[in-house]
Amino acid sequence: MPSPTPSSAASSRQQAHWLRQQLATHWVQQQVTIGDEIWSQSQLVLLLEYALLSARDIRAGLTLWCESLPLLGLPWYPSLTWTPSHLRLQFSATQPQADPQPLWYLLQLLHLRLSQWQPVRSWRLEWPQRRSGEPGKTVELESRYAAQPALELDLSDWPASPYPQWQDLHGPLATMLHRLHRLGAQPRGLLEEIKAHLEQALPARPPLPQLAQQLGIPVRSLQRQLQQHGTRYSQLLDEVRRNKAIALLCHEQHSAQAVGLALGYQDAPSFQRAFRHWFGLTPGAFRRRYFELEPDEQHEPEVSLYYAINQLQQQSLRQYSGARIWISLRNLAFDKAVQVLCEDQDGIWRPYPATFERFIGPERELWSTPSLPVHHPLRFRIEYQAGGQRYLDNNGGQDYALSQPVLLGPHPVICHQLLACPQGDKPEAVLVRLFSRDPWPAAWACWQQDGQWQRHPLASQPCGSAWRWEALVPGPDAKTPLFFEFGQVGKGQMRLDNGGEGWLPLPW
Repeated sequence: MPSPTPSSAASSRQQAHWLRQQLATHWVQQQVTIGDEIWSQSQLVLLLEYALLSARDIRAGLTLWCESLPLLGLPWYPSLTWTPSHLRLQFSATQPQADPQPLWYLLQLLHLRLSQWQPVRSWRLEWPQRRSGEPGKTVELESRYAAQPALELDLSDWPASPYPQWQDLHGPLATMLHRLHRLGAQPRGLLEEIKAHLEQALPARPPLPQLAQQLGIPVRSLQRQLQQHGTRYSQLLDEVRRNKAIALLCHEQHSAQAVGLALGYQDAPSFQRAFRHWFGLTPGAFRRRYFELEPDEQHEPEVSLYYAINQLQQQSLRQYSGARIWISLRNLAFDKAVQVLCEDQDGIWRPYPATFERFIGPERELWSTPSLPVHHPLRFRIEYQAGGQRYLDNNGGQDYALSQPVLLGPHPVICHQLLACPQGDKPEAVLVRLFSRDPWPAAWACWQQDGQWQRHPLASQPCGSAWRWEALVPGPDAKTPLFFEFGQVGKGQMRLDNGGEGWLPLPW
């Protein structure tokens, strides 16, 4: 492609400047907060333009442009489709009565940049209002009436990038845009804000009134909101300490005692007791599970769905509205990151972090998400990063769809919940809740008491495509491991025993 003449380049700059002015005039949101930084509208628009023009071809450039458009905060969601000869970029409104004016000038600016790439080409702009270009601005692409905004391009013989010397910039620009997209899309609700304050304050434990003051919320209102979320201040502090303990133990230079002090425990025995309560083993044993592993090339998949449960608009004991996802992964490194990417109602894929929950085998771990604010159906995929590698479980390229109350992974039965419940003057009882793929004739909770095996039947009912088994089992307490059997009376067909160790109930 021949280089533009000085006069045409100057004219193009003037047109681009005028279009950006119009965009700023019709777009109220002049600044966008992304993570901890504030970006101006013009900075983001320029970043998208340079990422587009530095791409190796038109498809790669427009794909990145569409993926990054939500950063601008416009109430329009793009969808890109193409055939070998045509490309269609269509926009759907994400808000009722969305103003199309800013989008008009943004698309005119896009047309200007694409015209620099390929001046002579068949274009078609569809618009939900009857209008034409601005007087005196011949660069603008006139529109034809249609129900939704859309831009169509003729792709036949489209040339390579007009600026091949810029192609080395495309990778860094794409990385920056993806990073900004994740920071901007990451929702930060009340619980996340509280946990961020608590983590920053460690080893101190700020009292609830001080925390409420930092958040700008009255104490009683904060207590009420925590209750509505089904949690307490002490539970959030416990979760922050759990996650911080794992992050610190992954560095061998931190002794267990130093980690305990960093979390606010007065001495090593106090931290040891808390850690054993969280994970069922000492900090030293936890660390050895990672640093003493032998390399094994013949291993099972690194990350996979364990199971997921949809609790949207369903309130039950110690469960919140929304959905939760449990993930099974093989330990490849101590320092790792696990997250679930979910498609929200606006069509944007947002990351939700998962945290370590417990071991489910010698080299297998169980991670889980918090309760997710989702809609029907929840579409998601799982991402695991360790040792500089990225592993993905996206259900064979189809993604997972959680449209029913329970979605199991490749497991016949899942132990979902064990809670040791106080009974007043009576001995403790354990709330048991399991999910199975098949409708077994019967199931029992089993435990040892005074050297004898005890059994208690579990009641079942359909739950989506699975079966839920539950009971309030009298007798065992928080220190008694439970096992489960499925089958017929006197003819047990399957035993669920957590690798022979059983499950310890969590305290109420």
